[in-house]
Amino acid sequence: MRWANFFHVYQPPHWPARIVAKVARESYRPLIKFLLQHRDVRVTVNLAGSLTEQLRQPMLRPILVGLRRLLERGQIELTDSAIYHAILPLLPASEIRRQIALNRAVNRRALGRAYQPAGFFPPEMAYSPRLGQLLGQLGYRWVILDGISHPGLVNYESRYQLRGTRLGLVFRNRYVSDYLAFEAQANDIRRFFSTVQRWNGQKSLLITAMDGENLGHHRRAAKKIWQQLVHLPTIETVTVTEALAALDGPVSLSPRAASWSSRPIDIRRGVPFGLWKNPNNPLHVLQWRLFSTVLALVRARQLRGRLPRQIRHEFDQVLTSDWYWWASREPWWDVEIVGQAAERLGLLAEELSPPSQTIERVRRLIGRIKETSRRWHASGAAERHIKRFMRREPQPRYLGGKSVS
Repeated sequence: MRWANFFHVYQPPHWPARIVAKVARESYRPLIKFLLQHRDVRVTVNLAGSLTEQLRQPMLRPILVGLRRLLERGQIELTDSAIYHAILPLLPASEIRRQIALNRAVNRRALGRAYQPAGFFPPEMAYSPRLGQLLGQLGYRWVILDGISHPGLVNYESRYQLRGTRLGLVFRNRYVSDYLAFEAQANDIRRFFSTVQRWNGQKSLLITAMDGENLGHHRRAAKKIWQQLVHLPTIETVTVTEALAALDGPVSLSPRAASWSSRPIDIRRGVPFGLWKNPNNPLHVLQWRLFSTVLALVRARQLRGRLPRQIRHEFDQVLTSDWYWWASREPWWDVEIVGQAAERLGLLAEELSPPSQTIERVRRLIGRIKETSRRWHASGAAERHIKRFMRREPQPRYLGGKSVS
């Protein structure tokens, strides 16, 4: 079996340095060390520019040095993405292009000319037809998506291409990926292969994708079994680009809007990005109203040519998906993160505009966001929503080594 492993590594902007250091110690350093010691293991990695900026700290810089060495000797390939992990289908095209350009610039400075990404990872594998067309225009060779974006059944031995473009489409096997990330136990190799047999059949190629933090930080067992598996004589690891080169095709296709967290019911309801923009979540509604208001202020200052670089940088960072994710209650919830992000947008608005009706609207929205989130938290409404969600979706989930199931 040829196995294309894809790992996405990312830490949010403004994330506590102690947490970044902990993740580096438990996941990033061990992965780099393992790859350097085992030249036959090949992987594809998405290094979010947000994390690259954090890895510039003196104590963490050896991780970038190791990545650069692996990249230069061709053992890994890196992809492009959005620097601050924005949900790209929910942004204007100009902001999408900016997030991509910033990501490439940061990674090129850190990793040198060896950073020549052929593929693209949309954060959370959040895809829409509009995004696909834009990526095709930007000249990427392929984009990796979740299998749920395929309108039918994925044939893992076919090479797919976005209809009307030359953009290749790579679909991860969701079931094997999620088993490895959330359920696999150390030494349970037989169950891994039974899972592959069930969900990948007799196909000679397996494509999995998951957060790299699952190897060691979120789950120690996942790191242990992965290291065992990639050494088996029956498995050959390849990069995604190498996997594509051996496939038959291309088969033209128009994927549907979805993310790697989308469920079939979300697709049927027309809410493919429900963890970040759910019309039935009052907090999401308020958050996006606040974002749109501040975006209008940013654009107005840009048109006048008077947008300070630091303010633009701070606005780039608030495009991160995280504060919507932590407001979803499915099952992720953090009242402090929700409030802090709203305040950060409010400070930007204050810097962008003198007191006006717009600033008053911003203040009202922030007040409603903070009041709603605190009320949900204090009354137990958020916790009850989480419990209802987990009864419907019993798959285990892990964060920092702890189960939230």
